[in-house]
Amino acid sequence: MHVRALTLPLSLALFAAPVLPSAIAQEAAPAHIKEQPPAPAPARPFHLAPRTRYTLPNGFTVNLLEYGTVPKVYIDVDVAAGKVNEDPQHTNLSVLTAELMSEGTTSLTGEQIAQRAGDMGSTLSASGGAYQSSFAMDVLSNNAAEAIGLLGDVLEHPAFPEKDFERHRTDALRQRATALANPGFLGRQKFAEIMYGDQAYGRLVASEAMLKSYTLDDVHGFYKANFGAQRTTIYVVGHFDEKAVRAAIEKAFKGWERGPAVAWPDQKAASGAHFAFIDQPGAAQSNVIYGIPVANVDSPDATQLEVMNSLLGGSFGSRITANIREQKGYTYSPYSSLSQGYGTNIWAESAAITTVSTGPAITEIQKEIKRLQDEPPSATELQNIQRYEDGVFILRNSSRQGILSNLSFVDFHHLKDSYLTGYVDRINAVTPGQVQEMAKKYLHIEGMTLVVVGDPAVVKPQLASFTAGSN
Repeated sequence: MHVRALTLPLSLALFAAPVLPSAIAQEAAPAHIKEQPPAPAPARPFHLAPRTRYTLPNGFTVNLLEYGTVPKVYIDVDVAAGKVNEDPQHTNLSVLTAELMSEGTTSLTGEQIAQRAGDMGSTLSASGGAYQSSFAMDVLSNNAAEAIGLLGDVLEHPAFPEKDFERHRTDALRQRATALANPGFLGRQKFAEIMYGDQAYGRLVASEAMLKSYTLDDVHGFYKANFGAQRTTIYVVGHFDEKAVRAAIEKAFKGWERGPAVAWPDQKAASGAHFAFIDQPGAAQSNVIYGIPVANVDSPDATQLEVMNSLLGGSFGSRITANIREQKGYTYSPYSSLSQGYGTNIWAESAAITTVSTGPAITEIQKEIKRLQDEPPSATELQNIQRYEDGVFILRNSSRQGILSNLSFVDFHHLKDSYLTGYVDRINAVTPGQVQEMAKKYLHIEGMTLVVVGDPAVVKPQLASFTAGSN
């Protein structure tokens, strides 16, 4: 199960392609022998206490889950307002709006908000995402009611101070410049543009002119059009007094206007093969993204796809990683992932590959896809991957934040809590034949999109056989 995927730039200091002295290179190289890890332990079941879920008369949704014995509680308030609610002329306005909300209310300055949160041993975080704006605090249990009250004030009575607006806009311009100087980001941006066009998922960053054109009126307008009680859900996870928390939630949020209904436009990924190359003359490595749309999270194939992804490229012990990292030294940190968006899902392999090996590395990625399509994995290989997935899932649910994140994931995709409680069993029920079938059913080489950021003089000649389409 994937909750959030991060793409980190590869440090050149960490990358070192192995170089064989010529005398050694002339000898027959020994076959690559991978040391076998100890046999995996039996899968551990995952137990989730029933959560309390109810809705206030204004549509505000409440989720309470008792977890652990440590006297702390994590509180997260999610508003269904994000990038998908922006128009194309106001990219990232949702992010600017969410960040500004923590800078002051009609009764508190930003400094006073920070001080109150600090007095509770916490901070109040505010962030904007693709579909949601999130506001969170992690506090001692006896501060839960006060934290809920502070969050309510921030959400319902934002002041949007002009001095902070200018500062956040300047910061957004700086972040934009930093992102566009990163080859990995350029590749992701191009891949998103090809997959989603002018839809929200295809607009990763606003133009400089767009950011400079934004006004406080734009921020106020986005807030008024998109924030309200029936778009909002609170999650309270930890050890807390339920009666006191219920009372605090009602006091803080019962008077909030109902506001607009949730409106999440579908994001439809493009089909067919596409190719794009972004010139980076003199680059020591190429940033490569190679992917294709697959079934959504609510599909019957979802669990089998997760196991296939982990075995093929989504874990450190995966086939692609063993091939192009361990055996051939083309790259330091390749990985594949499932995007798991709302109503859309893309499998993609990403890697920062040494320039002279770009073409050969892509060929090896294709070979591993075809090998899985031609022959199912062994029972032992599959079991190792299943235990890995089991362990990662249990670890993700070993904290208040992890539990909350997974509950939010379930609600976001309109799944049931049984998705979580039955996850380990579903993972371990996947068979070798099903893994093979997922690769055959979804990973069509002829339908892949390939984006490469690299040195055109060195890399483009290596890619002649991959340029099926162009963008």
